[in-house]
Amino acid sequence: MSLKTIVKIVLSVSILAVLFWRMDFAQLQNLIAHIEASAWVYAFLLIVGQFMFLSYRWMVLINIGRARMTFLNSLHVTLMSLVAGTVFLTSLTGIVVRIAMAIQHGASLFKAFFATAIDRGMTLMALVVLSILFLPALGHYLDETMHTHISAYLTFFVVLIFVLGPLLLFILFRNIEHLPFSPHNIRSGARYLKILLSQPIIAFKVITTSLLGQMCFFLSIYCLTLSANIDLSFLDLMTVLPIIALVASLPLSFGGWGVREGAFVYGLGLLGVPMEEAFLISIQTGLISLFGTIVAGIPAIFLTDIDNISQHSKHVFASLKNRTR
Repeated sequence: MSLKTIVKIVLSVSILAVLFWRMDFAQLQNLIAHIEASAWVYAFLLIVGQFMFLSYRWMVLINIGRARMTFLNSLHVTLMSLVAGTVFLTSLTGIVVRIAMAIQHGASLFKAFFATAIDRGMTLMALVVLSILFLPALGHYLDETMHTHISAYLTFFVVLIFVLGPLLLFILFRNIEHLPFSPHNIRSGARYLKILLSQPIIAFKVITTSLLGQMCFFLSIYCLTLSANIDLSFLDLMTVLPIIALVASLPLSFGGWGVREGAFVYGLGLLGVPMEEAFLISIQTGLISLFGTIVAGIPAIFLTDIDNISQHSKHVFASLKNRTR
């Protein structure tokens, strides 16, 4: 076990321990006893809806240039990458599986890397955009210091996504012939970047599906709050949910546990939600996402050529190692 993994586990356990220490267990047990199964059903269906939007986004990204994937193929890849990330509790494994399966479907290594990077970046972009849109409303619940810190936090991501990201694309496009790729990968990469940067309709599809996917996730959380009889509208929740999700997505903890719960307790607490209710909603969110990934991913596992993906994954890991030397 690496030092990085140990640190993540310690951080997750520490945050959860602090939250447990401060909670009223009698109240928490009472809330657990009144959990509604129907809320889980609706939340699960919305999570599946999120998977569908993410799969469509991946299909659009991987089909830039010559079409190589149907929606069902894309759904298969998306579910397998999510299952891999869930089983091994690390996003890197999911990324490698996604790249390996893209190569298996005929994409070049360069194209698979690039499509995966953009796919990950679009999720981050959607959270940042939604956080900025609802920041003025969130400001009513924050003191000046916290509002300044959150504004600086969002500014960092804005610069990263909308300034450094396009700048990196431009630099790669101008210097692609000097990169350590085979001639076939260079031609494929140049064509990929050219189409990506010259067709606004592709950007529109990718951005729209990213936002819709996140909205499905937030609506699933709203279903859980309704079942807990929390008197907040969806728009009320949206003042804090994007920034909560953005904080929870940071690779600081073990599978997001701990950091997500702390973010939910603090964020929903700003809206007057008791600590126990916020904590339980966060736990249910994590469990439903986990449940949805496993249940939806089971058919994908049986339809997967594991040996072939394993060979491609080893190739991807070897390429990553060579690029970092």
